[in-house]
Amino acid sequence: MNMAVDGGMSDNFDVIVSFVLFGTGTDEVSRAIAQVGASRFSTFVILVDNSTPALPAPEYDPAKVLLIRTGANLGYGRGHNRAIQWAKGKSRYHIVMNTDLTYGEGVIDGLVDFMDAHPEVGLSMPKVRYPDGRIQRLCRLLPSPVDLIGRRFFGWSSWAKRRNGLYEFHDWNYDYVASFPFLSGCFMMMRSSVLHTVGGFDERYFLYAEDLDLSRRMHACSETLFVPAVEVVHEYRSEGGRGIRRLLYGMHSLAQYFGKWGWIFDPERDEINKRTMSALRQGRD
Repeated sequence: MNMAVDGGMSDNFDVIVSFVLFGTGTDEVSRAIAQVGASRFSTFVILVDNSTPALPAPEYDPAKVLLIRTGANLGYGRGHNRAIQWAKGKSRYHIVMNTDLTYGEGVIDGLVDFMDAHPEVGLSMPKVRYPDGRIQRLCRLLPSPVDLIGRRFFGWSSWAKRRNGLYEFHDWNYDYVASFPFLSGCFMMMRSSVLHTVGGFDERYFLYAEDLDLSRRMHACSETLFVPAVEVVHEYRSEGGRGIRRLLYGMHSLAQYFGKWGWIFDPERDEINKRTMSALRQGRD
């Protein structure tokens, strides 16, 4: 595979943010770069273009942005891994983020301040809302096959709705800092030392389950916390694109995930989920 690199970085930064592009519009990419650059901390952006043919390059400062053209669709996790490998040793924090997010200049700053004050935290995620203001319930338990089969194929049934309500904490208000083993890959603020210790994304997943797997591994060696004091808006376009190809990608990735961690028998999952629910109950009391 041929990989072309435009730009570079020679300094150490507080935060490096990576975006994986695939058919992404230039205006959206430019907005994503500008939002990162509004931070009061030193930041750097890595764009990983998985598109074939390559996308037109947006205007950017090569001292602040690196463009990597992979020449192939590597998938989400493998694409971000190219950025993570390139950035090793060059920042205190690494953010994996979607380009379809909008947020104010205080979001990255707030998470850096929070994680600076809590060195035990390896991964944090802000509150995420839909454009209409509703909360996206992206703080989750580690799923079982039954949870995900129910969500996908039997979402209309009462038992699937009950299980999904527990899995996504529908009775919780997302209003205080709490620990979760699964935080969404749309915005993962990671301590670089922990991220490199666990080895980044597992590249066996082409699309889906890569954030679940990475979040679980980071949870095993650090705190993984939801931080509601800062908010982003996520367009969540993937909800409108659930075609047969995406379904097959998802089923394949989840089969790989459960093959790795355990299908029905996964005592680590059961213990982690039990601790998570117990801590949330105590937090409400």
